[in-house]
Amino acid sequence: MMEFTDTASQIEGIREIFNDAKTEDNWDLSEEMLYSFYFVDESVDKLEKLGLKLEADGYDFVDVFELGDEETDKSTGEYLLHIDKVEVHTPETLAQRNVEFLKLAQEYEIKTYDGWEFGEVGEYEDDEEFEDEDEDEKE
Repeated sequence: MMEFTDTASQIEGIREIFNDAKTEDNWDLSEEMLYSFYFVDESVDKLEKLGLKLEADGYDFVDVFELGDEETDKSTGEYLLHIDKVEVHTPETLAQRNVEFLKLAQEYEIKTYDGWEFGEVGEYEDDEEFEDEDEDEKE
């Protein structure tokens, strides 16, 4: 688990993840990627408030999801705020964003800034017709 309290402690870990993405997935990280960021709390209201603030700041407020126990699938009483943004990052700028989000979580009294993940921007994102493409593949 990466600590987000300062940038220096994260740079190496992020650099490693970026290098793997370049070598294993052939991702060009100088291009825009889809970055997802997560916050966890027991209060849906607090998470929604933060989601709306981030949406106003140009992020895509995806949703607040109820978290379930991995084994029993029963609710853990916690919820996950998922926000996205299509952008370009270096390990340094992403580490900085993580520090900002940790501070924002504290400011909004959110239990945890739960980190990030990223992927390629979907080709079909601009075209409404293909929005459900992922769901179709799972069936």
